[in-house]
Amino acid sequence: MIMRRLLMAICIFSAATLQAKQWTTEEVKDAIKKVNTYWQTNNPAEVRSFWDNAAYHTGNMEVYKLLQDKQMLNYSIRWAEHNKWKGATETDPAKWKYKQYGEGQDYVLFGDWQICFQTYIDLYNLKPNKKKVARAKEVMGYEADSKANDYWWWADALYMVMPVMTKMYKLTGDEKYLDKLYANICYSDSIMLDKDTGLYFRDGKYVYPKHKTASGQKDFWARGDGWVLAGLAKVLQDMPKTYKHHAFFVQKFMNLAQGVKKLQQPEGHWTRSMMDPYQAPGYETSGTAFFCYGILWGVNNGYLPKKEYDPVIAKAWDYLSTVALQANGKIGYVQPIGERAIPGQKVDANSEANFGVGAFLLAACEYYRYLQAPKVTLTFNNKSNQQRQEVVEVSWQDICKQLGISSDDDIVIENRLGLEVDYQKTYDDKLLLYTSLHPNGKAVYTVCKGKPSEAKAYTMGKVYPYRKDDLAWENDLGAYRIYGPALQKTGERSFGIDVWVKNTPELVVENRYLMDRYGNTLEDSLRKAGQKVALRDIDNRTSFHYDHGNGMDAYGVGPSLGCGAPALVKNDKLVLPYCYQTYQILDNGPLRFTVKLDFAPNADGITEHRLMSLDRGTHFNRMTVWYDGIKQPMGFASGVVLHGDKSLILGKNYVQYADPTDHPDLNQSQVYVATLFPEGVDETCMQEGELNHGLGIVRNYKGEPYTYYFGSAWSRYDVGSQAQWQVVIDDFFNRLQQPIVYQISNIHE
Repeated sequence: MIMRRLLMAICIFSAATLQAKQWTTEEVKDAIKKVNTYWQTNNPAEVRSFWDNAAYHTGNMEVYKLLQDKQMLNYSIRWAEHNKWKGATETDPAKWKYKQYGEGQDYVLFGDWQICFQTYIDLYNLKPNKKKVARAKEVMGYEADSKANDYWWWADALYMVMPVMTKMYKLTGDEKYLDKLYANICYSDSIMLDKDTGLYFRDGKYVYPKHKTASGQKDFWARGDGWVLAGLAKVLQDMPKTYKHHAFFVQKFMNLAQGVKKLQQPEGHWTRSMMDPYQAPGYETSGTAFFCYGILWGVNNGYLPKKEYDPVIAKAWDYLSTVALQANGKIGYVQPIGERAIPGQKVDANSEANFGVGAFLLAACEYYRYLQAPKVTLTFNNKSNQQRQEVVEVSWQDICKQLGISSDDDIVIENRLGLEVDYQKTYDDKLLLYTSLHPNGKAVYTVCKGKPSEAKAYTMGKVYPYRKDDLAWENDLGAYRIYGPALQKTGERSFGIDVWVKNTPELVVENRYLMDRYGNTLEDSLRKAGQKVALRDIDNRTSFHYDHGNGMDAYGVGPSLGCGAPALVKNDKLVLPYCYQTYQILDNGPLRFTVKLDFAPNADGITEHRLMSLDRGTHFNRMTVWYDGIKQPMGFASGVVLHGDKSLILGKNYVQYADPTDHPDLNQSQVYVATLFPEGVDETCMQEGELNHGLGIVRNYKGEPYTYYFGSAWSRYDVGSQAQWQVVIDDFFNRLQQPIVYQISNIHE
């Protein structure tokens, strides 16, 4: 007999699963509108603020958040205004009651009169006005400050008031509301929680074995546990993950969801007595809808495994949308107001109630999100024995594929604390993230579709036409510039890449240009007026060649490679490139700057192309260079210009150097520069010429793309000596050899 029933249950479940309608988000949205329109059309908004009406409005507010329908919003506003933004109205705290059930105006501390504050606070957040939350602050502040913790002696209160506490925390920033929430629920647990199942008895009267069903089983009331699961979902939605008891609430939510899952009926609903379907057999909507909402929220937010709870959701939604939802928009099979499963009580398609509609709306809104916004985890693994902080790359298309979104959609990335993390999508379809990882450690992020907050920029580049087409770019560690066609037209011989040192992570280049331009304007006026002393003073105060507190341009370039410019080698001499002819900025922060540069053909008809990028948190630019028009192999070189050669260090695949700056006696600092060749060179050497260079040279070069790195640091910032600069270089090579790897996976698996 038992096996036969089990097989029948499996068959019923399988049939229901196969026949269940596959809903679209638009169809769910239409169902929400239909249900809510039906309710609001047939029921006035001007009713009291007691729990049953207030429970409906928690659902209505969720609908407004989803649909932005002002007619639905106005219904809640009318209700709040009718009740003067209050629950129970007694003004004397000495008369406030809560220790037994009561509907009088003196039951101010009774949870059934406090659930209205959820909606008032939501309405306040949409359009702040002190009157909307004045009573909430008065009542809930009094409760939070009181010594009592026995306020929540029945399960319903955990939905009525727990979310009020977290909303009050968000409203005020005062953690006392979270602490009172924790103290109160610990009391509730002591009198109602069944530790074996994670479920709640409705109140102390129904605790087993003091109370049993007719067949001797534990009597867990579906709507009572529905209140709790839904309330915990709302709590976790607003509770900061850094709160000291956050894990307690997460575990409680997960335990309760697990207990609820086990007692779902094959048709998708939960019977009024969850563990004993024969106590009060038949459909019931309010408990089912609250369970559906809570489980959906848990899956959508990564607290419940999707694979495990998908079948529960499918069956519950099928019941709600095909049995509970009537053709005219009515929500039926709602058990009337009560506190237990009552044998023989009639519940049918015409059994409706305000709180049942609210529960359905909560579930439907969350089901819409469930269909709309999948999430994935993005895990980075550091395989090295070194601490790592750097920009990492992920395939944008891989993310889109996992999320089921288009390449043009926005995403939101959060860390394990639930805090949003800045990212960047690059021109070549990469997702960039700045991450920090312990040695052999990992970092895990959550990714979902959504509009991100505005990110802080750590890289930026721009062409400054008024400064002879300078192209300047920077990150949080350094800045660089090259020269444009306007400078070339003047005949000034400045070929290479200039270094602008800085000692702040803030972006400073544009302000330096503006200050220098302002100074030049004043200098022109003073020069015409013959005021040489004042002219010199203005130059000292505004020129970017002097340090005004955040760095300077004190690295001489002139007719050289500067720091890291490429050159061809012909007859053992450098064929120095002149200024770029055209540019295209491909990425411009917040985490990477990328620019493509094209040069005019040289005297031999050879055209140079460069692709340069600079990421947040690194001292080194990435350079890929290639040439058109090379007819026979030549030499290729890059390196750094030398102003004295005593500090030049030639490695097997790098050159590095400590530059004394333009005015060593004035600046008393060093600029550290280097060019790194991970793809290898045939030799590194010092080459003498009009200006000496430390070079890496590739022989028999035919113009194919070649990638190397160049960069700088300053002794007044994070690299205090050339020995430290060598450590930075060695570490960079190690990072290239042991790249951080990533894995994308479904968040619920």
